Formats: sequence, structure tokens, C-alpha cells
Amino acid sequence: MNKLPTISTFVNQVRHFAHHHQLFAPRGKYIIALSGGADSVSLLLVLKHLESELGIPLEAAHCNFHLRGDESLRDEEFCKQLCRRLHVPLHLVHFDTHAYADLHHVSIEMAARDLRYAYFEQLRRDIHAHDICVAHHRDDSVETLLLNLVRGTGLRGLRGIQPRNAHIIRPLLSHSRQQIEQYLDALGESYVTDSTNLHNDVKRNKIRLNIIPLLRELNPSVSQSIFETSLRVTEALKIFDDAIQRSIADVTTPPSGDTCRGWPSLQFPQQHDAQSTKNTKIVQE
Repeated sequence: MNKLPTISTFVNQVRHFAHHHQLFAPRGKYIIALSGGADSVSLLLVLKHLESELGIPLEAAHCNFHLRGDESLRDEEFCKQLCRRLHVPLHLVHFDTHAYADLHHVSIEMAARDLRYAYFEQLRRDIHAHDICVAHHRDDSVETLLLNLVRGTGLRGLRGIQPRNAHIIRPLLSHSRQQIEQYLDALGESYVTDSTNLHNDVKRNKIRLNIIPLLRELNPSVSQSIFETSLRVTEALKIFDDAIQRSIADVTTPPSGDTCRGWPSLQFPQQHDAQSTKNTKIVQE
């Protein structure tokens, strides 16, 4: 079986998505958040493939949260070996996640998230990197949209995960988990599996393991359909936001040639969807 078309299609799709959303700047250094799982391994491999073409030197970062005993050590060792083979510099950090969660009275999941993103941002500044690449994919975005919908949300919560959030970028967002695994299989590359992802004891895993399979019985392409809907919502919101900004400019700009001093400087709060900010919690990834 010729696996080259699978590899070529995957790479081309990442290239197109990155170009469309202007994710990379030539000669900018980029950090890849590497857990050792299929998603982050595929992200590292595809960006390594495009590194010379895009002119983006890459470095990787791995967080050991010490939550899964020997499995956490296995993941760290896997990342070390992979980066050594690919000649990618690797930054390692260890966290006492339980202590942080107890100190700040947050869940383990929230503690790990806070620690991870705080470290990535500090590392970005320390090594003068442009952005941090994380491996969220299409299915993650669909899960986020469904979580927001269940909790109650406005239009902004129906966008799912965005390709960029400040210095966090997501080059794999147009790919499904299945495409990612097929790409790794075509390359003959291995990855590690986080056993906690197989348990339906948190809300996101319930969506992934229980709800989406049921929805697929109604529509086998449900994930793609929901993702395309989120893109349409995003485009509609852009049009809405642009119209609001033009309206604000029309009422706050002094008339041409006006010589009156002290024209009032009106301050408008940033536009938000009322439903998404009142008694709701939008999942931010």
C-alpha cells in the first residue's frame, strides 16, 4: 500500500491552514508543546517537515505533572528520544501538580492547565520565541463547542477552539484525530497513550466517549458538520464585529474640519456576546 498520498495530503492541509490563518512568521522561533501523544507527535513531525520551507526554527517543551507514576516518566523518556532523533532542542519541566491544586483550591485538570500555559509563556519569553504551537485538532474543537452548548453559551461559545489565541497557535485544527493517526501510521511513527483519556470520569471524556459516538449514529460525518458550522459562526461574528466597530467610529469621530476643542472622548467596552458572559462558562483551550 502506497502511504505517500496520506503523508502528502496531511502536510499540504497543514500548509494551507497555516497560510490561510497566517500562523507563522518567517524566521520566527516556535515552541511545540510535546506530550508524547499522537496529536503532539504528529504536530512535531509535520512542522519539522515544513521547518525549512517556512523558515521557522523549532524547539519542543514537555511538562511532567507527576500524575500517572511510571507512565509520566515513560512519556518524558519518549519525548527525549524523539527530539534527540529529530535534532530538536527539548525543554523539560517537572511540576508538583497536586500541591499546586491544593494551594490554589482548583481541580487537578485546572492546575495542570494553569501550570502548563504559564510555563510555556515564560519559556517563550526566555528564549525569544514567536509563538507556542499546541496540537488541538478538529475533534477537540467539536468537543469544546458541545461543552459550551451544554453549559449554555452565546455565539462566541459556538466558535469552538480558534486557530490563534494570543501567542498560542493550533496548526492541526482542521485535522481529525483519525487523520492524525493515519499520518503517523503512514510514517511508521509511534506515540504514547495517556490512560486517563480512556476513562469517562470527566465531562470532556463523556462527550468524546459517549455523546459523539451516539451523534455519529445519526450522522457519520457529524464532527465535520459541527466543525464547518463553527467556521460559519466565526465568519458571521467577524462581519458583526466589523460592523460594530464601523458604527462606533461613525459616532466617535469628530466631523471633518471641526475646530471645536474638547470633543468628547467616548469609551466603549470591548464588544462581547451578552449570553456568553452572563452566568455561563466558555471553555478556553
